[in-house]
Amino acid sequence: MVCKYIYIYIPCFSNNEVSVIVLNDSVNNAEHEEDNSDNNVIYDISDMYENTDQNQDNNNHENNEQNNSNEHYETTDDTLQTVQTRTITYHLISQSYDNALNSVVILDTQSKLIKIDQINIDIDFPWKLHAIVSCKHPKRTFSNLNGEGEISTFDLVDNTSAINLIAFNLDSYIMSNKLIEGQSYEFDGLSIRSVDDLYKKLPHEFQLMVNKTTTVREITMSFNYELTYNFINLNQIETLPINSIIDVEVTVLRDYGITAGNTNGNSWVRREIHVAQDGVHIKLTLWNEQAKTIPKSIIQKTLKIKNIKVDFFNGSRTLVTLANTRIAII
Repeated sequence: MVCKYIYIYIPCFSNNEVSVIVLNDSVNNAEHEEDNSDNNVIYDISDMYENTDQNQDNNNHENNEQNNSNEHYETTDDTLQTVQTRTITYHLISQSYDNALNSVVILDTQSKLIKIDQINIDIDFPWKLHAIVSCKHPKRTFSNLNGEGEISTFDLVDNTSAINLIAFNLDSYIMSNKLIEGQSYEFDGLSIRSVDDLYKKLPHEFQLMVNKTTTVREITMSFNYELTYNFINLNQIETLPINSIIDVEVTVLRDYGITAGNTNGNSWVRREIHVAQDGVHIKLTLWNEQAKTIPKSIIQKTLKIKNIKVDFFNGSRTLVTLANTRIAII
């Protein structure tokens, strides 16, 4: 709508001023005129004619502003419509996200506590283990195509079974300084691998191996470790696979004494004895610490032996001790 304005100039010669009353005949602006009917704009009379031209220009300027305002309102309406559309879209996306989130199954990545007798290579979930270090084997060195290194071996036990833990090189150094024999720990992030019977030190089919994700912390277990035996009679030895790890209870018939030597720079101590059970005789070799710690006078003594390996030498089966072999004299 175009508004028409009437300008009335009333000269006041007493003070050289002129009063200008602006009237708007627009019906839509009637209330605005009534509110502002008492507002008179005062100009200097000497600028009367100049102000007339300015008023005309102002009139044109106001019309232009009105047109620009209409364009602005149209643009604003478009913007508001766009914002509303985006808002609706956002709410739809948000609602879809909430619905999708409600349907998502949250996976539990926390490690599950398992027992040693449950350990196998088919485990497909994060797991952890609580166990006591029952034995720290002497650290060994090795050499292969990749160079030289070291390996540490530990026996871990709980109330179900026992298993070997091995660590190489830097891990070997860290674990050998961290793990204390007789102390209980929580192990998380270990690897499981099968083990060749030749290198077995425990009956368990698998070994645990330290890797870069492994974490170990000391804990207190309610389980009190006590040495238990699973005795095999000597008359079963011939049917067992070579390198089997077993427990036996035997009587010493003869002691051949201690022999010491050095092989490839590694010193060793060996003690051979002859043992029997229920009329079955077999040679038993004590190595290193076991050879030195057993008293000299053991003839006719009964030995309870845990973790001894079935070996084969000169055409017959023999028994040989390991670093984790435990011997009790009765």
